[in-house]
Amino acid sequence: MVIIIGLAYSSLLYTKNPLNKLSFILTILLFVFRFFTVSILVFLLLSPNIKTKRKQIEKPIIIFGQDNSRSILMTGDSIYYTDTLVIGLNSIMSELSQNNEIVSYLFGDIVSEGSYPDYSDNKSNYSDFFKHIRQNYTGLNVGAIILAGDGIVNNGIDPVYSASNISYPVYTIALGDTSQTRDIKIDDIRHNSLVYLDDIFPVEVSLSANLLKGNRTKIKLLENNKVIAQKEVVISNDSYRKSVIFNIEAENTGRRRFSLMLEPIEGETNIENNVRNIFIDVLNSRQKILLLANAPHPDIGALNQSLLTNRNYEVEIEYIRNFSKKVDEFDLVVLHQLPSKTNAAISVLRNIVDNEIPVLYILGNQSQLSVFNRHFEGMDVRSAAGSTVSAQFEFNNSFTYFSFNDELATQLASLPPLVVPLGNYVLSTGAEVFGWQRINGTITDFPLIAFFNIINLKSGVISGEGLWLWRIHDYLLYNNSSAVDAFVSKAVMFLIAAVDKRQFRVITQGEFNSRQDVELVAELYNSALELDNSAEVHLTLTNETNEKFNFAFSPYDDYYTLNLNKLPVGVYGYRASVKLGSKNYSDVGEFIVQQLDNESKNLNADYGMLSRLASEHDGNMYYTDELNELMLAINNTTMTSKIHYEDKFSGLNTIYLVLAILVLLLSVEWFLRKYFGSY
Repeated sequence: MVIIIGLAYSSLLYTKNPLNKLSFILTILLFVFRFFTVSILVFLLLSPNIKTKRKQIEKPIIIFGQDNSRSILMTGDSIYYTDTLVIGLNSIMSELSQNNEIVSYLFGDIVSEGSYPDYSDNKSNYSDFFKHIRQNYTGLNVGAIILAGDGIVNNGIDPVYSASNISYPVYTIALGDTSQTRDIKIDDIRHNSLVYLDDIFPVEVSLSANLLKGNRTKIKLLENNKVIAQKEVVISNDSYRKSVIFNIEAENTGRRRFSLMLEPIEGETNIENNVRNIFIDVLNSRQKILLLANAPHPDIGALNQSLLTNRNYEVEIEYIRNFSKKVDEFDLVVLHQLPSKTNAAISVLRNIVDNEIPVLYILGNQSQLSVFNRHFEGMDVRSAAGSTVSAQFEFNNSFTYFSFNDELATQLASLPPLVVPLGNYVLSTGAEVFGWQRINGTITDFPLIAFFNIINLKSGVISGEGLWLWRIHDYLLYNNSSAVDAFVSKAVMFLIAAVDKRQFRVITQGEFNSRQDVELVAELYNSALELDNSAEVHLTLTNETNEKFNFAFSPYDDYYTLNLNKLPVGVYGYRASVKLGSKNYSDVGEFIVQQLDNESKNLNADYGMLSRLASEHDGNMYYTDELNELMLAINNTTMTSKIHYEDKFSGLNTIYLVLAILVLLLSVEWFLRKYFGSY
């Protein structure tokens, strides 16, 4: 068709044109020129494409990641790590880049591109680095990973696990120092975040010391820079571990800040890990506790006596046959042998679940276990009807819901047995056993006392009756009832500790680091105890120099949020206020912004982790003086370039030669016609 159109157009112009006076040879020449010109133009109008193959060579990618955390400089020569080592590593990367594509990353607080670390990050997160690689390099021609770090992990998951799906070699460069240094530090602090006025509450401090055998120091508890308690620590060996418990009286309401401080010991290389701060909210609110029993029993009186040692508990004793109150009026319900064989107490059980009220079950000979199993998700007791057995208390050292010292646990273990249902006990997720059943001297795996935290609803089960004998024998043997009273007090504090029924409150974690945005949340409840964010909430922030700054919360969903961004290190007080209807509400508190010290807590490099990481991925660990060996190992690794062929389609109108030919044909034709007088 293209040729026909070209012939037809050229014929009409030259052979069928009566005005054409040109010679025969010149006419044929011009005919040919016009034929090719028109044919090419018509052909281009059909948008033809030319298919070509394009060869692409993909070099192997070598990913270099370097730990940018502070711990590396805290134990080594800073000039070596910031200058000499960086030059050496970049030299190797330059050599390897001749046959490979090199990409370099720094990781710590975040993962970012770069090859010049400043070792300023306050986290060591290897798993984020491997996650970044998975997200960005899956399916690409990665030849190897080179990872330089000290192996210390204080954020994220186990690096060996997080790298488990990587299919190419990993080479590690060991930085930092593995030698043990003289150091004593606070490892952890356990405490309730919420207590009640006049309570005595424990603060348990876990500490450790290395290479300080024979030294003495003191651990101090401070409030408002004033020492309120202190204990001596005698370090008996070079790998010393100890837990210290301070019992504090909640004297004033509001948020209280306490500092735990270890006095430095001469020769310590790191004292940043000697100080920790905690915040505890003290509420002035009496807690209502219901003791609801199937029938009169001496256990009820014993429990009541233990509970009345705390002035913040208001205890009511009721029996199921005459009970007509609403359980949602109480902060804790203790069910003694309920549900029972004579009264299933179904409505009470349902109200407890519906209103999410903490509950403590005490089982016994009158308990109807089939109903108990149906209505309580934490534990099943599969027992033959009426079968019981005597079981003594055996403390579970792995219990973590609250602290209980060894001396009191030993006292409980010496008390008479409780009468428990004989059978199999099956615990659900969220259960922690406080004490096991010891039957005829044999420790079983059946719980005598267990506590549960299922979807933030706390509960507990004492599997037998006979607590009254515990209290009597505790007094006869030790001239007090301290063990039983301590157990009851701690159990009740655990079960109701998280209940906070203020209509307006500001929620803050209490402690922030200097690299973290300070975010506050406020909750406002209306008279129906429904979350309401229709009113404006204002906050005044005061720093340590008594400067005041005003902010407003923003409604979000059904509560309020306020982002104060990053704040300088220091202690800040706040007062939040809101008016809902005709009522004014306020909440005061404080929080602390500290220099982030994750990196100072542990300075001993973990070369074992780096070696495992490399060996599980066909690589090796190298020291900083073995960089040439590392380069040789990588060069000897079989890494090949990938060749890809890409089909490329291009239109003729994009080929400049075709366009040049068209211009040339038209120009020559125009010149000949002009020259020989055709125009």
